[in-house]
Amino acid sequence: SIRAVPEAEYQKYVQLIAVSEQVWAEAKEKNDFSYFRPYLARIFKTFRNFAEYWGYEKDPYDALLGYYAEELTTETIDTMTAQLKPVLIELLNQVEEKNKNGSAPKKIDIGPVSREQQQAVWTMILEKIGFNFDSGRVDIGSHPTILANSPDDIRVVNTFSENGFWGGIFNILHCGGRGVYKQSISRELMGTLLAESPTFAVEEAIGRFYENIIGRSKGFWQYIYEPLTDILPQLKTYTPQDLFEAVNHAQPSLIRLEADELTYPIHILIRYELEKEIFNGTADYDNLDTMWNDKYEEYLGIRPEHDRDGILQDMHWGGALLGYFPTYALGSAFAAQFYHQMEQDMDVEEALRSGAFEKISGWLKENIHQYGAFKDADELMMDVCGESFDPKYYIEYLKNKYAQLYQISAD
Repeated sequence: SIRAVPEAEYQKYVQLIAVSEQVWAEAKEKNDFSYFRPYLARIFKTFRNFAEYWGYEKDPYDALLGYYAEELTTETIDTMTAQLKPVLIELLNQVEEKNKNGSAPKKIDIGPVSREQQQAVWTMILEKIGFNFDSGRVDIGSHPTILANSPDDIRVVNTFSENGFWGGIFNILHCGGRGVYKQSISRELMGTLLAESPTFAVEEAIGRFYENIIGRSKGFWQYIYEPLTDILPQLKTYTPQDLFEAVNHAQPSLIRLEADELTYPIHILIRYELEKEIFNGTADYDNLDTMWNDKYEEYLGIRPEHDRDGILQDMHWGGALLGYFPTYALGSAFAAQFYHQMEQDMDVEEALRSGAFEKISGWLKENIHQYGAFKDADELMMDVCGESFDPKYYIEYLKNKYAQLYQISAD
């Protein structure tokens, strides 16, 4: 709790963040990490002190994780990443072989798409996944997000770029899915602190479920194919299978926000490893940018040439969001475990193919959405899946998906 921090120290922290966010933005614009480095050092030192005030059982980093997901520990994340990391690296190596010999799923470049057409596609997708426009709307802003005043007032915000058509679709699925979640919270919880998601990780799980597990599935592209090609007739030259393969093309890239489903968790892994090293005092501040670049080269086989594409690309550290990155990976893993259970209860692909999305929405509402924060993450997982969190479902999901798409070995 913030109240555990002495008032004078908290005031200094608030002043530091007000400046550090601006300095981070200037450093990114100037493409020079050295401007931001001293502020980053002060932010990490501040949170190292905060961790002592907040308390922890084993690892001081646990105090940061607990802010975004109660009961989450470094041990849980380390256990997950130890299992996940070798699988991701091996799958990516095999995928890259296929990319290089030309036998991989191909991306589709449809060129610039107007604002009007993209907004029509976003609206169509939101309607298809059950977003209620009577209590919500979609706007254009500088960063994809949702603004949730209450379950009766949900605003989905997307960024617009003429050449960013595919990214816009996945942003809208992610934020729209979170919007459906907020709209589906039981009205009985309205007016209480329970009318929201229990943790950032659970809300992220629902966003990733809609964005990746549903949005990058074969059934989904069959589901939206006709209304999509009505808005964009140029896509009629492609089959639903072509579109499904295109949106699952995987290859290393420098920017986390542009990463595909396979490489995205590697971007998170790099940040988690670095963040922990800095926080625990085992990293050299003078060489953080090099450490970042070295990890990208080691894990993804590409090396940033500029700080703005490397250590300065995310605003999280400038905004003091330490301990946030792991919740992105945890969200994806939660989503895969929820999906495994959903598949035990229904044929998800068939529901999509036949246009019965309400079966999927109904399952999510009945099992997860309606409870808001009435159940915590552990309780929710136990009640939905009959067992506690296990990263094996995420690992199996990725192995099976890329083995089929890329015709590679899943062992």
